Amino acid sequence: MNTASKPLSESVLRRLTNVAITTFLGEAASYEAAARPGLQLALSNEAVADLNLLVVGADADHGHFRAMLNSCLDRQLPFLAVIFPSAGKAFDDIAADLGLTYAVDFPFMVRDDVPLEPSGNPDVEVVCASGEEDADASADVLASAYSMPKDSVLRALPVSLFDSTGVDVYVARTNGEPVGSITLTYHGDTCGIWAMGTDASRQRGGIGLRLLSTVIAQARKNGIRRFFLGATPAGCRLYEKLGFETVCTTRVWVSGETHQA
Repeated sequence: MNTASKPLSESVLRRLTNVAITTFLGEAASYEAAARPGLQLALSNEAVADLNLLVVGADADHGHFRAMLNSCLDRQLPFLAVIFPSAGKAFDDIAADLGLTYAVDFPFMVRDDVPLEPSGNPDVEVVCASGEEDADASADVLASAYSMPKDSVLRALPVSLFDSTGVDVYVARTNGEPVGSITLTYHGDTCGIWAMGTDASRQRGGIGLRLLSTVIAQARKNGIRRFFLGATPAGCRLYEKLGFETVCTTRVWVSGETHQA
């Protein structure tokens, strides 16, 4: 099935997200996954909620959802549950009943095929990452941007990810210092954008704009025509500036702490 030829509706975005998170976390040292109709669980098994994800969509069963939540809670593993609108509100009640905390509305946004030139801070160099040095640089940025332990990031997103098919990691540098990182997953002519971060001490300096506009422009040269992402509140204005529009808004519940809000 070629999902790239179909409109990026909520159901398509949820299926692409399922593929993306298993690709994104699939090289983690302690990777684990489970799936049921309407449910996709992808775990790095790191003690960081943002690195363990449960995606919930239409046709998900309440009992299966509760069982997946309990499998993480029993191990005291922090995680995020991302509930798409089509799943309905009953899943929120189950999450609350099991002690999860509502974290944030999380819009899924789409950018259609519109030309784009790199903009933002011209002193930022953006390169497609490879090898241990770039993996370490990306981990430095994400640890700073999302307040995560660097060793957890390196185990969840090891150097082998950088050489995997279907995914690219880009690192932004200023004067040789890593200041930004972003991950792309590929699905036909459609691209998912994940784990975009800027070093906490360098934010609001045009780095994120340069990084995102550069990778979009490069991906378009390589035949990508549509992009999608899940937007944190901090990133929405940037994404809108670059032509992204909201298709649906998910609800994120957390066991533990998240820096997505």
